[in-house]
Amino acid sequence: MTEPLTLTTERVDDIPLLLAQLERMGLQPLLDEHFPTHGNWVGLSLGWVSVLWLTHILSEGDHRLNHVAPWVQHRLHTLRTCTGQPVHR
Repeated sequence: MTEPLTLTTERVDDIPLLLAQLERMGLQPLLDEHFPTHGNWVGLSLGWVSVLWLTHILSEGDHRLNHVAPWVQHRLHTLRTCTGQPVHR
């Protein structure tokens, strides 16, 4: 028997373009170099968190941090694919 096919849809919008431009600018390595994370920091580096938050700000026109988690949750596949990082909500 064959497995049922599961499709997931996400709005991509301008996210790949914004992430590519931020990568081209070298923002993530620059932030990680000058602002190392604390020893108890878990997950993505400060540079990656900043890049994703800035992508949210530019894409949505909304700077509020509490709106980022649901935005990421609805775009997990896109963000993981574009960044190559294990992005979580």
